[in-house]
Amino acid sequence: MDSPVVKFRNVSKTYSLYKKRSDKLLEILSFRKNGKTFSALSNLSFEVFKGETIGIIGVNGSGKSTLSNVLAQVTPQSSGDIYIDGETSLVAISAGLNNQLSGLENIELKCLMHGLNKRKIKEITPSIIDFADIGDFINQPIKSYSSGMKSRLGFAISAHIQPDILVVDEALSVGDSTFYQKCLDKFDEFKEQGKTIFFISHSLSQVKAISDRILWLNFGRVEMFDEKTVVAKEYTKFIKWFNQLNKQDQKKYRKKMLSNQMATGKGLPNTEEAIGLSRRHIKRKPKNSNALFVQISLLVILFLVSALLMFIDNPLAAVKSFSETNDNDAHIEVNTNEPSQSPTLDVNKTGYTAEEEVTVFKDNNLDQEIMQLPFAKEVSVLEKIDGFLYKVRFDGKEGYIKETDIEIVADTDMDDSNVALEDFLPIFPEQFRESYSFLFLFLNTEYEMVKSKLQGLTGEYNDNLGRPVLDYESTHISYIFDDNQTSVAIEVKDIVMEENLLERLRDESIVISNDSQLYYVLTSEYQCYIDIKNSTVIFEVR
Repeated sequence: MDSPVVKFRNVSKTYSLYKKRSDKLLEILSFRKNGKTFSALSNLSFEVFKGETIGIIGVNGSGKSTLSNVLAQVTPQSSGDIYIDGETSLVAISAGLNNQLSGLENIELKCLMHGLNKRKIKEITPSIIDFADIGDFINQPIKSYSSGMKSRLGFAISAHIQPDILVVDEALSVGDSTFYQKCLDKFDEFKEQGKTIFFISHSLSQVKAISDRILWLNFGRVEMFDEKTVVAKEYTKFIKWFNQLNKQDQKKYRKKMLSNQMATGKGLPNTEEAIGLSRRHIKRKPKNSNALFVQISLLVILFLVSALLMFIDNPLAAVKSFSETNDNDAHIEVNTNEPSQSPTLDVNKTGYTAEEEVTVFKDNNLDQEIMQLPFAKEVSVLEKIDGFLYKVRFDGKEGYIKETDIEIVADTDMDDSNVALEDFLPIFPEQFRESYSFLFLFLNTEYEMVKSKLQGLTGEYNDNLGRPVLDYESTHISYIFDDNQTSVAIEVKDIVMEENLLERLRDESIVISNDSQLYYVLTSEYQCYIDIKNSTVIFEVR
């Protein structure tokens, strides 16, 4: 029997959960493990042989995209052994494409990254352009492409660089029937050449039509891996059972399965142990130990100083202020007869509320509540009082908020993220995903226009901020309107978060709630409010 070209042995992928970007650095400096981890993949073991086409299925959040990234060697495993014999190429929406470059420039860039020389790239470029069939857009920047155009170009490039192993992750879900058939023909061509294909999709019918065997992932674990007819039968039973549950029971099931993937971090191996590295047994030629010690000491000092300066907005001003403070301290006379006052520190920085509802108080005694602010409300943080309270200004008003309810954000953290609308597609409900481009066209539209033009209205009401809302249950969305009766946001309901996107949100979010259930991200077009607990995401026009 032939040797396997892909072999997984107890492969796991675990992510540490951080509230904000700086927590990663603080964990390194404190030499302690993070308190929470999430196991996206747990102890996967399987073998795949040359020429096979393997379908990978599973509900949203099961780890399909994580597995595709590990298979394509984009993301390393946390533990376990992987053997891959040959060149791999990942085809996913926007995967490996630079948004600032044109389609033509991306062809050259991606081919160069796969080791092709200029002559070969020039030779295959016309075929790639013809296969992608995106017309004059080939000379336009990728950021102007639709998700379908990105997928077509990505598949065309990957198909023509002749990889030994092709990993296709949902890339055909946004194409038309003509392009889909071209892809099927390409798959048949690859099979004849003895190439191995991993095809990841939500569509069981697509997977059955293309695959030889099916691997069913269920919340990070291999539920079944067998001939396609056997797995398809069992998976269909599972989906039928799941769909018969009411929404509350479905959420309970997901919550239970996700909780099994969470861990406190106690007893977990550190990064070096997890990936099988050990430096204790490596023998090297002895060097001058004193010189080495001095070099390492200097590097550590420089690293610590640099890390400290990252948390200071204006390092030179801080040093000057510290010096002036020390000079002034020498001349301060303490009058013990004056009553003590609450210590106050000037802040004058931008902050965001870090809870679903944040209480604003009238004074620093916290006796009288003024109002509640929603999550990710931007405020100006004026002063810090008693070490636990902030004086803030917002919408022309002033008040006091507890320090734990505010996340102060540096200017550098307020830049647009690298997350795009298309990155949310895998977590959208199918009914919305199929027509999301059309439904987004109704943003910046008058209330009565949306109501008259868009069919399927199921409710009208005002949200907790008093804004008018039109609800469309069949497509899992609501439109939110401002005081001028213009739609400024669209809320997508019943999302199912996937661990890949969640990891990116942890890195890219401006603010994350204290319980890690709410995320606020900026894209070039939208302010995005993601609510994990209630399974919603709001896209508000900037």
